[in-house]
Amino acid sequence: MRENALFESHFDLIPFGIYVVDAATYSIVYSNRVYIERFGKHLGATCHKILYERDEPCTNCRMVELLTPAGLPNGNTLVFEHFNEVDDRWYQMQVRAMTWPDGRVVKYSIAVDISDLKDTQNRLAEAHAELALKNRELMRLSTTDMLTGLANRQRIDALLGQALNDRSEAVSLIMLDIDHFKRINDRFGHLAGDRTLSALAGVLRGAMPEGCAVGRWGGEEFLILCRKTVLADAYLLAEALRERVLELDLPDIGRISCSFGVVEAAPEETVDRLMSRVDQALYVAKELGRNRVEAA
Repeated sequence: MRENALFESHFDLIPFGIYVVDAATYSIVYSNRVYIERFGKHLGATCHKILYERDEPCTNCRMVELLTPAGLPNGNTLVFEHFNEVDDRWYQMQVRAMTWPDGRVVKYSIAVDISDLKDTQNRLAEAHAELALKNRELMRLSTTDMLTGLANRQRIDALLGQALNDRSEAVSLIMLDIDHFKRINDRFGHLAGDRTLSALAGVLRGAMPEGCAVGRWGGEEFLILCRKTVLADAYLLAEALRERVLELDLPDIGRISCSFGVVEAAPEETVDRLMSRVDQALYVAKELGRNRVEAA
């Protein structure tokens, strides 16, 4: 038929696989040149048997969405992605029902192979996921003291600044350092000193109540930021930590002790002023014999 030839010549100009199936029988009534080159000529064959090796219509067949209750084309055009397990390829499908020149109601499908695009998208998604993991790791490394695993000075300083910006809650600060730490390094070596710092960090980390953050301030000094904590409660926490440290018995080194300074932030107090006061409280604890807690 001349009308059929016009339809077929039009579809042959499209550079993607196209096949047309009878809406009632699912038999292939036409396939264009690109389809034939890829899948072969299957005129009269059942589409789901040839394309998907199924005896029944595919579970994802969209035929019913293209027809009226009377079985006529409803004018809908559907576009979706579909993975064909037979040839292991991804396709973007465009499907629509129409009336073929011989009067039959048919569904035509345009199948664009997007497998390479899918592979690129998957690789891009994997690259983004890997980059996100690396960024999180870089963030962790930039805010963590490598020896102790605690927050580093930069991180604890930032947390302190944030806490002081919120004047709706009490903020207290505890500074501590290891008594006679230089003797440990001189007598047992710097590796023993590092083990001491790591062991103390483990004690502090395990004893932190909710709302408190601990970090290594530098050398053998540690800083504990206590949100929603008044001076008296911070003092009790420092005393509890002092006693926990005394229970620590390090191989080849023995027992250690720490001195503590405790302060509560005053209204409108700056970070520098608060740090100066807690440092002074720690200095007093050292001057009064070490292994003690002093509050400013």
